[in-house]
Amino acid sequence: MATRGTKTADAILDAARTIVRDLGPDQLTFEAIASRVGVSKQAVIYWFPNKARLLEALVRPALEAEAAAGKAAISGDASPDKAMRGVIEALAVFHMSDLDRFRLMYVTPQIGQKPGRDGAMLTTLGRMHPATTEMYDALADCLVAGGRYTRIVEARRAAVAVHTSLLGLLLRMAMADTLNSPLRHRDDALVEALLGVIAPEAA
Repeated sequence: MATRGTKTADAILDAARTIVRDLGPDQLTFEAIASRVGVSKQAVIYWFPNKARLLEALVRPALEAEAAAGKAAISGDASPDKAMRGVIEALAVFHMSDLDRFRLMYVTPQIGQKPGRDGAMLTTLGRMHPATTEMYDALADCLVAGGRYTRIVEARRAAVAVHTSLLGLLLRMAMADTLNSPLRHRDDALVEALLGVIAPEAA
C-alpha cells in the first residue's frame, strides 16, 4: 500500500509528465509542478532535490523498458543483419506507439541544462546508462558471433550507431507530429528505408 509520501512523489512525476506532454519540456519547472500538484515548491524539492534527479526518476524506467524491448528482439542464433533488423523494428514500435514518452526520454533531459553545473546531470546519466549498455552489449555479441566484426569494441560502436540512427529518424517524426506537419513519407516506410540501409540482407 502506498504511503502518503509515496503518493506525493508519484503525483509530482505525473504532473511533470503532463507538463512535458501538454506544454513542452521547456515549461518543466519546480514551480509549474508545485502549482499543478497543489503543494509548495519546497515539497517538490524535498522529493527531487534538483532537476537532474527529477529527470532521472522520469526517464530511467522508460530507458529500462526500451533496453528490454531491444534485448528481447535479439535471437541468439540470428545473423547480424537479422539482429539489427530485430532491434530497429522493436524499438521503432516501442517509440512510435508513444511519441510523448520518446520526447520525455530524449528531448526533455536536454532542455534547460547548463553544461557542467555541479555534475548533477552527468551523475544522473551514469545511473541511467547500465540498461542501455546491456542492450548495446547484447547486439555487439551477436554481431561478433555472426562474423560481422572480429573485435567487440567495433561491434559495440556499430550497435550504438544503429540505435542512434533510429533515434534520429524518430526525432524527425516527433517534430513533425508536434508541428502537425506530416513528413512526405509514411513513418513505417521511413523505418523500412533505414532497415534497407543498415540490414539489407535481412530484408
